[in-house]
Amino acid sequence: MSSVNRILEIMNISESQMPRTAPVNTEGLLKIIQYTLKESEYDYFENISPDDMFLNSLYDNLHLIGIKNVTENEVDDYVFTFIKLNGKELDKGNFDSKDYSIPEKKNFEWRGVEKYTAWKGDYYRGETEGYSEEFIRKLFDDGDLNVFDGYFLNDETYDTDNTEQEVESIKEIPFNKSVNENEKVKTDLETYESPFTAEEFMDYVESEWDLEMLDLMTGIIEKRRNFLKMVLDKANPRTYIKGFKRFDESRRRKK
Repeated sequence: MSSVNRILEIMNISESQMPRTAPVNTEGLLKIIQYTLKESEYDYFENISPDDMFLNSLYDNLHLIGIKNVTENEVDDYVFTFIKLNGKELDKGNFDSKDYSIPEKKNFEWRGVEKYTAWKGDYYRGETEGYSEEFIRKLFDDGDLNVFDGYFLNDETYDTDNTEQEVESIKEIPFNKSVNENEKVKTDLETYESPFTAEEFMDYVESEWDLEMLDLMTGIIEKRRNFLKMVLDKANPRTYIKGFKRFDESRRRKK
């Protein structure tokens, strides 16, 4: 890969790198957990399982904060993982949202097998010398002649029964892992380490004579700067002081 293509790939940071938000407000979820505990006591959240009856009651009560369908946006999965992750705090009866952790959304690859009983037919064609059809059929009935002695044509599966599925493995994989083996795997920008130093990057810029390439890099850098400023502004919102008045506005009111 040329140095130009490498730098373009490295700097192509998408908006998908924005921090993910929780599908349920933490303070609201903690209030619903407290409300549900009044209906059905529970004292060991660290050992909770996905099919626990307490969760069913909790899911039903989420409509109180506007969540009617827990299967949308994986709310049920998030709530279970939230409780499992923060089981110690819940078991202590601490409902201060500042002491709670937000589960990280992950991507999983699973492999499994579907097992069933089925009737399967293999079709053959063959030729046999003889004098009558009736006698040839008798040869098949007696086992002296078998259809699989002929040439295989095709097969067909008929009605199935006793169907069951078995999950063989589940493992976490990166979000950007390619399903198509021929597709190029994208760079994981969250764990990416630059193969060149800042000085090497500056040397590359100083040695570049293509104005179109420099304009493209400038645009990408500016886009990244604006993105980071937006993230910082959201993380550190401006504080407004109540009751503060502009000097000229207060003078105008006195008149």
